[in-house]
Amino acid sequence: MTQHEIIIKSVKIRSIQWDDDYVIYDQLSGNTHLLDGVSGELICALSEQAMSRAELLKKLNKLFEDATELEMEDYLVDFIAKFQSLGLLDIEQREVY
Repeated sequence: MTQHEIIIKSVKIRSIQWDDDYVIYDQLSGNTHLLDGVSGELICALSEQAMSRAELLKKLNKLFEDATELEMEDYLVDFIAKFQSLGLLDIEQREVY
């Protein structure tokens, strides 16, 4: 049986970090967004390389050292939904053998 893995990647962006926040410019739409530090870190990482959900959770674990697994999972679900609706994330499925 073939399984599928969700792959998440960011659209073409430019970013600037100010203190703990990020300003993200979406080069496709021309929109600018102010992001908190964690969301900014994730978007910037995804703009460099597509990641699986498991890889994103590992990255979140490094950013949220004291968070529970459930809290990180909830954050990731909200992050994906929010930034996909803004057009900043593309989600694909690939087969895992």
